[in-house]
Amino acid sequence: MKNIIKIVRLILLLFVWQNIGAQQITVAPAHLLCSYEVPINLDNQVKSKLQLALTKYGISSEIGMSRFAMVPEVVINNEHTTSTIPVYCNIDFDLVITLTDIYTGKSFGTYVRKTMGKGTSKSNAISKGISVINLNNPEFEFFCESSKNKIITYYSENMPSIIARANAVASSRDFQQAISMLCEIPDEVQGYSTKVGPLIGKYYTKEIDLEGESVLNEALAAWAQSPDESGANEVADILSKMPPGCSSSQGARDLMNQIRKTVKALNDRQFAFEKQQADREYALERQRQSNAHAENMSSIASARAIGVAWAKNQPKTITNVYLW
Repeated sequence: MKNIIKIVRLILLLFVWQNIGAQQITVAPAHLLCSYEVPINLDNQVKSKLQLALTKYGISSEIGMSRFAMVPEVVINNEHTTSTIPVYCNIDFDLVITLTDIYTGKSFGTYVRKTMGKGTSKSNAISKGISVINLNNPEFEFFCESSKNKIITYYSENMPSIIARANAVASSRDFQQAISMLCEIPDEVQGYSTKVGPLIGKYYTKEIDLEGESVLNEALAAWAQSPDESGANEVADILSKMPPGCSSSQGARDLMNQIRKTVKALNDRQFAFEKQQADREYALERQRQSNAHAENMSSIASARAIGVAWAKNQPKTITNVYLW
């Protein structure tokens, strides 16, 4: 299991058992595309405009954490360089913003703003032209909303095939990939709560059971090889990686009891595993008492963390879209 998965899980032990909402459509800004070399300050200028607008319209994503991107592109219509000293560049261009699926390259809508700029260089002229563009307007808001509706329609039509592919992947016990595939589907899609959410929870349970089985086998092997105080310390470190609530938890407890009977010097030691499991059970009980629905949503959030971590470790770049 990759280290990023373990780190995510440790963080989730502290924070995830809270009332977390379901997966919604979010969009991240992509790097600016241009036929000229774009300086970093111009790229940042466009990113800031997009991030502010996406936040205002409620679909902003943490940078690099979304499947969908607003891809800005400068399309030059006309340009003229003066023969004066100093030299000035006059550029007439369109800022084209496309909502794109970064993995497939599928476009869900395009927004175009015509502008022009005058500067001491081509990039400076483009920067001047972009600086006067305001995305805080009804047209861009409508573009965001209509593109979001297109995404929902797309996933409504493709949900059965996505579920089928996820089930096929899960049949080979690759539950992380199956979860990642299912997490593509936003909760706004009709049928999400009955067809997708429960399946994410099911494969999450299978994934942590699979990981727990691996951890327990590693611990058993370590104890069999060194059934003494040194081996007991190694087992304690191994069992601290056990996913809370998995089916191997009881086997881990049985192993620790066996170790205590053999290594008397460890009777007073508190295993990291025990505290981890106790914290989880306490959090679960509090959640059950407060809100059963929130508990279920938190489980899905835990599963999504696995799916996101899996996706981040896959080969990039499938399209020419580059997120920050």
